[in-house]
Amino acid sequence: MIWDKKKIQDAGIEGNWVMGLHDFVRYSDLDTYDHVNNKVYHTWFENLRIIYLSNSGFDFKNKSNPMPVVRTASIEFNLAMFLGEKYTTVIRCSKVGNTSFDLDYEVHSEQKLKAIGRTKIVMADLVAGKPVPLNNKLRELFITRDIASY
Repeated sequence: MIWDKKKIQDAGIEGNWVMGLHDFVRYSDLDTYDHVNNKVYHTWFENLRIIYLSNSGFDFKNKSNPMPVVRTASIEFNLAMFLGEKYTTVIRCSKVGNTSFDLDYEVHSEQKLKAIGRTKIVMADLVAGKPVPLNNKLRELFITRDIASY
């Protein structure tokens, strides 16, 4: 279930989070230790990122347009998560550059911060294979809606 700012705040998740995805841990998310596998967090962040970027105006169907490409991704794991646990993954843009922007993520469950993530996204011309400037409309959206620094 997709959450907006109000639903995130009502759940007691602090911060200027723009969007959230509420879900539960599935059996396929687990590793041999019966907790969520580290790689699954990347999938959770990716799922939310695509929804967030689509809702922000990105068109992933027209490949002739500049596309957001992940340059770096990092995750800090704070607490293990287990089968059936309900969680909310949240997202916001924290910094806008000339050709790139940073997206921050958190995973919350049972009023606890389970993981923190960040990706640096570079706008790229996929045909030419080089970075291109972020358009002003998206830059302004991230600065005003997400309170991103620049």
